[in-house]
Amino acid sequence: MALLDLSLVTRTLVEVVKRAIAISPAKPAQLVKVSSLPPDRVTEDNQIGIYLYHLVEEAAVKNQAWRGRPDSPIRFSPLGLNLHYIITAHSDNADNEGPYREQLLMGLTARALHDYPIIDDDTRIGGLNVVPTSIKGDDNKLRISLRHVPVAEAVSYWTAGSHPLRLCAYYEVSVVLLDPDEPVSAGARVLSWGVDAMTGALPRLVSSQSTVTFTIPGESAPRAIDVSPGQAAIGDRLTLTGTGLGSGPMELLVRGPGWSAPRAVGSAWGLGAGGDEVSVVVQADVEGDPTVAGTWAASLRLARTTVLSTGGSHTTFVVTNEMPFQIAPAITGFGVMAPTGQFTATGGLFAVPLPAPPLVVRVSILGVALVEVAPGPLQPGEFTVVDAATLELRLPVEAVSGQWAPVRVVINGSESPPAWVLAP
Repeated sequence: MALLDLSLVTRTLVEVVKRAIAISPAKPAQLVKVSSLPPDRVTEDNQIGIYLYHLVEEAAVKNQAWRGRPDSPIRFSPLGLNLHYIITAHSDNADNEGPYREQLLMGLTARALHDYPIIDDDTRIGGLNVVPTSIKGDDNKLRISLRHVPVAEAVSYWTAGSHPLRLCAYYEVSVVLLDPDEPVSAGARVLSWGVDAMTGALPRLVSSQSTVTFTIPGESAPRAIDVSPGQAAIGDRLTLTGTGLGSGPMELLVRGPGWSAPRAVGSAWGLGAGGDEVSVVVQADVEGDPTVAGTWAASLRLARTTVLSTGGSHTTFVVTNEMPFQIAPAITGFGVMAPTGQFTATGGLFAVPLPAPPLVVRVSILGVALVEVAPGPLQPGEFTVVDAATLELRLPVEAVSGQWAPVRVVINGSESPPAWVLAP
């Protein structure tokens, strides 16, 4: 139901008008010539010009998938067009009969296009088929309508040039579908089919958990707090719990800040599973991209093997819902503090290599926000990012000698575990 040669549409209109005039009792005695010429070239006696002067895309079929090709690129779908024609007539009579003859020809043309508003393979006029043989059998339908062009717009067509005003009519033919490319490949033939039931509900994650460990000043034993959603730094263990996870093959997918799609973490994260609980140890990268601090999402892709009614087996892959968790910036230790209150903090990740956008690192001590500066001597209340694993900080003036000062590092809204330094 498409064509590529637009001239076939024009030839069809010419044939419709020619055949309709030939059987009309009002036709003139002289031979009427119907052509596809523009108005300025319609100069012969008793001549009608049907000229295609403009085309536009039909919005209703724009970017629609062609039948049978739902997943093919758009070039394998037809282009829908509306064709715009201008029709005029000419008579060589020099006296007053000339305009009368032109008006007669225009009336015969308008009557022909009115009587046959839809042209298809079966349209016959005077016992003859009007559709070109080359497009028969493609189920093309040409819908013809007289456009109501405002008088000022019609007059401007002629006054823009050097030709005198002539009687004309404007028609639209819709929708003409331009034949698309044929796909060069197709899906494999289905040789057998069946409906098989799978027992058990779909797997689902219900929580993420991790353990935050810290030592409060003055206490000898560290404290451990389980948090959910999980807040794991690099090197910490993250646990996911769910339902219907089973014991088959599975892999962990994570989606980091700014990622459009989840990625598999790989074997380095050491995925371990037992029942409806899985755990991993957070590593410094995922497929080569750094594991930056912030809010992440985790899901599991599980393999399900079922026995078919035919006796064979079939493996399908099911992906669970996503469960949020946080990657926290780590503080693994502090260097020796100078008498000025300047010291280093190790951990990470505090920076990422280019071309990745730089991390926004925020540091506070004693609740006072430190100001980030370029590497160099620090003033009280300033800090600098030395590298991905090191911060250089200086206590604010609010710090009192001998006082334990809490240090907080926040990146992408995720905060490091509790840590304290002793003011000199």
